[in-house]
Amino acid sequence: MIDNPYGEGMPSPYIKINAMKKFLLLIAALMAAFEMTAQWHPGAEIDINNVKTTLYGTGNFFRMRGGENTEQGYYVPSNDIKSTIFQNTLWIGGLDADDSLHLAAVRFNQVGEDFWSGPLRVTDASTDIFNVMNYHHVWKVSRAEIEALIANPGGEIPEDILTWPAHGNVDDGYASNLAPFVDVDGDGIYNPHNGDYPDILGDMALFCIYNDNYDFYNNGYVHHGETGGAPLGIEVHCMLYGFNAPDDEVLNNTLFMRQWIFNRSANDYHDTYVGYWTDYDIGYARDDYNGCNVQNGYYYAYNGSPIDGSGEPESYGPNPPSQIIMILGGPTMNPDGLDNPKYDGGGNQIVDESINGLGFGDGIVDNERLGMTGFVYHENYSSIVNGDPVTAHNYYNFMQGKWKDGSPMMYGGDGVAGHPGVVGPACKFMFPYDSDPYNWGTDQIVPGGGYTQNNFYWCELTGDNGMPNPVGDRRGLASSGPFTLVSGSVHVIDRAYITCWLPVTFSTVGMDEWATYIKEYFLNNLYNK
Repeated sequence: MIDNPYGEGMPSPYIKINAMKKFLLLIAALMAAFEMTAQWHPGAEIDINNVKTTLYGTGNFFRMRGGENTEQGYYVPSNDIKSTIFQNTLWIGGLDADDSLHLAAVRFNQVGEDFWSGPLRVTDASTDIFNVMNYHHVWKVSRAEIEALIANPGGEIPEDILTWPAHGNVDDGYASNLAPFVDVDGDGIYNPHNGDYPDILGDMALFCIYNDNYDFYNNGYVHHGETGGAPLGIEVHCMLYGFNAPDDEVLNNTLFMRQWIFNRSANDYHDTYVGYWTDYDIGYARDDYNGCNVQNGYYYAYNGSPIDGSGEPESYGPNPPSQIIMILGGPTMNPDGLDNPKYDGGGNQIVDESINGLGFGDGIVDNERLGMTGFVYHENYSSIVNGDPVTAHNYYNFMQGKWKDGSPMMYGGDGVAGHPGVVGPACKFMFPYDSDPYNWGTDQIVPGGGYTQNNFYWCELTGDNGMPNPVGDRRGLASSGPFTLVSGSVHVIDRAYITCWLPVTFSTVGMDEWATYIKEYFLNNLYNK
């Protein structure tokens, strides 16, 4: 019989709830009954290289929910208070069999929650306050801790390795296998006393589990306070990781994230999109620009002038960095029984998702993954068509590459039809500069009004027919879709956060060199792990 360090009858490593904790959870349940949002959003900090940031266990990356610990951010260099990202989150939305929208997203949680800690039951995609609070934690594990454990099996085991959430409470309807682990003794049960250890990526990793289907009001209806969207019944596993690489400037300024999206509901969702939303602040928040690279599948922000801010403590001053968010691999495409090609018989690029997706033309059937299929930015105002989303349909429209009211995004200017510099046609990518030579984003229609991919490139510096856009507080959204999120399926999402210093304020060549390096590193070292 295997020794269970968590108590008889409690599947390892489901954390044992003692009497005091159970009492506290009951108090939390009473608070929920009175519609009081739990204010506990514990996180853990990753600090393995030149980046230091905090991951929170409810879908908030790099910053705690509205109003709390707003000084948290994505600090680069790690020993400074200067930050390039204020908030980064995951959005997801799709349509059920009746074409009703289900959607979960996070921006700042200023009006409520769409996500809560912990897994969902595989039987009915439900959860409860005990499970939510039991998983209200972010596990932090380093490669050095694992190597020490391997070298000295009888030594002291760090708490986050001891309590690693490898298994759910099967007796209560949760999945048996949750967080990945190396099963040294091959018995299928995580037990660090027998030599098992977390299967992490990188030299340090943070891990959490969260869901979008907690019945906060305890009346049979799940309320998504942030978006107003109906729940999907998804469970998300998240691993943020990095490498200690002081001799590798690019890798040492990069963090990676892998997410597993499980559909625990009985619904199949068609026309599903995943969104990667970022409120970037390159030091001082209100003098930034942004854009995207279609061929390499990333979006980015950079300072609108060679000097960031006006001497504020958080500003970078001269030579501020640029921040890249790269979609290394998005959700798996709908199966079609083919190994979809990247090039035609003459070696020419096919103009479709193969431009920046994964698995195309590799000889393997139905392993193709979407990359970045759209990019849009919006303003820090909710009252305008290209401003902050308010309703679930606003969020969904943005993920489809439309404006919040469903109107098409147009090429040129600020992308809003009728505004200065907007010439059309409808497009999927804002500010692609020269990264869309095949005009994939405009359905292979050459942009009008002097904008071409061979002459006058669309970016923030040429937004209004060659005149720069006003600088500001930029919020960008890349997306991947559409695809079908089948009941019981899981989709893996990989992305990278790359902070790069360049000799000039805006250099697509310099940014793309850093991005290409990280993509190749991912393909060679991390893709199949």
